[in-house]
Amino acid sequence: MDIAIKRPILIGGLGLSASLWLLDVVHHMPMDGSLVLGAIALGSGVWWFSQQRQRSVVPAIPKQVTVQRDAIDQALDRTDQLIELLLTENSQAAAQAELYRTDYDLLLDSLERIDLKVAITGNKATGKTTLLTCLQTAETAALTFTEPSDDISDADLVLLVIAGDMTASELNRLETLVSGGYQVLVVLNKQDQYTPMDQAVVLDRIKGRVAERNVEAVAIAANPNPIKVRRHAESGEILEFFEQSAADLEALTQKLDSFAAEPSSLVMATTLRQTKALQQRITASLNEYRRQKAMPVIEKMQWIAAGTAFANPIVTVDLLATAAINGQLVLDIGTIYDQKFSMDQAKAAAGTIAELTVKLGLVELASQALGTVLKSHVTTYLAGGAVQGISAAYLTRLAGLTLIDYFEEQSLLDTTELNFEGLGSRLQTLFQQARQSLALKDFVTQALPHLPKASTVAS
Repeated sequence: MDIAIKRPILIGGLGLSASLWLLDVVHHMPMDGSLVLGAIALGSGVWWFSQQRQRSVVPAIPKQVTVQRDAIDQALDRTDQLIELLLTENSQAAAQAELYRTDYDLLLDSLERIDLKVAITGNKATGKTTLLTCLQTAETAALTFTEPSDDISDADLVLLVIAGDMTASELNRLETLVSGGYQVLVVLNKQDQYTPMDQAVVLDRIKGRVAERNVEAVAIAANPNPIKVRRHAESGEILEFFEQSAADLEALTQKLDSFAAEPSSLVMATTLRQTKALQQRITASLNEYRRQKAMPVIEKMQWIAAGTAFANPIVTVDLLATAAINGQLVLDIGTIYDQKFSMDQAKAAAGTIAELTVKLGLVELASQALGTVLKSHVTTYLAGGAVQGISAAYLTRLAGLTLIDYFEEQSLLDTTELNFEGLGSRLQTLFQQARQSLALKDFVTQALPHLPKASTVAS
């Protein structure tokens, strides 16, 4: 009774499969396996098409945005909610939640600071170290300059130094930084190596490349080439020698001065980025606990699938039962991961999982792989439904693990829209990983006790 109330998809689906099995036995089945499979494929196909229409064909280029205070407040409120949710779901996480609360308080305090941290990055031989030395010597007020090797998480502003027209790798780095929430200023160094006319052409081309990302660019010469100087000595002799020119950083220092005068926009961008990073750490702790809760659900469903497939060796029955079990998995695991959706959405997702399993050939591959392992268990292997039962259990487990991966990733995104189109690659990856390890052999060993009728059928 308890299962029937809490798992309507599972009970309804298994009840329907049992009814169809009885009808088949007396040769009065009103629909055949191909019709049922077609219905499942059609239903999931319509849902799949509607999801595809929502998908952007061409990914948008990330744009640098000016962070507003309300965005900070919303992010901080969400962080506070996540900390409380962690405590609500896992009472043993009090110490960990306290650490997150400390980080949260530090983020609140950071909004009041006026000092800015500027990181200098770029490819080799672009003059980063020379520029760093020049800026540190200038001792610009309220600005601290660093040239980090890896970690730039504390940077309020990133100077992306280039030495010519932007390369593909530099554009990729810019997009990565902007996507990560960093405020970036592109700095064209070594402009003295161009003629005045070429300087303008190259800078305009760079500005055109970065403008669509809402990023600005300036041109400098941190270490200009020496210039030839000719002087007349008192003796009348003409002396020629090379003299080092002073660094030309005017365009850059003007921008830095403007940032130092109004630091709040950069500070808010950094705080928002770090707040989102804290949210991800909290969510990771939540997901670790949720995975522990989800695994027993998957194991329970996989053994239900094994018993159903073993007892009812009819393709139509297996399809309906598998769809019902997968639908219940979507609901149960989604509830654990705080992902709310309707029963119709759960059924549609289950249909998609079933369709992907067939399209990827996982049914045949699982039967072959598990059948090979089962040959070492001669008595059980002789039972006609053993391979089907264990295959059904294993595919149910794969579906459950795939859903866990999906919901964990979904929980890290700033969206509530559910889109299951990436499940196919996850299913395939998990299956290939299992085939290349001892997981299948271990699974068969675990599954055999859940097929109590195997020895009876074999004898």
